[in-house]
Amino acid sequence: MIEAGIELTLPKLTVKSVAEKLGVSIVAIYNNIDDVEALKGLVAEAILRRWDFPEPTLELPIHDALLSVAMNLRALVHRNPGIAQYLVNIDADSPDALAKIDAVQQRYATVYGLRPKQAMWAVATVAEHAIALAEMVHVTGRRQNQPAMADRTDLTLIPRAVDRTARSLDADFELSMRAVVLGAIAVIDDPQFETF
Repeated sequence: MIEAGIELTLPKLTVKSVAEKLGVSIVAIYNNIDDVEALKGLVAEAILRRWDFPEPTLELPIHDALLSVAMNLRALVHRNPGIAQYLVNIDADSPDALAKIDAVQQRYATVYGLRPKQAMWAVATVAEHAIALAEMVHVTGRRQNQPAMADRTDLTLIPRAVDRTARSLDADFELSMRAVVLGAIAVIDDPQFETF
């Protein structure tokens, strides 16, 4: 069931589609799950178990480690349609995902000498922004109209500020995530972070 679900992708996953892919009856699928949401959860958890969450190392500055998390999450989201929705809704009913997240955040705390709240907040903030940008903004087919904005004569600031150089979606994503990473590091380094 899991392999069939991964091949179908989460948005196309139904009990009927899995049954058809496996050549079994719908009843046979329901004998193993409660409902389609449980099936989607099993498939999403399997996807995450196979994914290696990039861990920090002593040789890697925190900025680079967090940027690696962002780039890897984008790849995960683009390879597995529908996983973004699951990732943003991870809760106590997602034991495998939570265990993986906890281990990575603990590693950040250990490697970079962060307090638990700093490690959790930095990794979670970068991850949620990477997931959102990967799912909604930096996607194939998104209209890139910066040169057209630069040609507008009815505007005063935007035409002067827009970069006429066409960048790849990868480069745009990385630039956006650099801003998030730098901001996250600045926030956790703030002396009043614990009071925010």
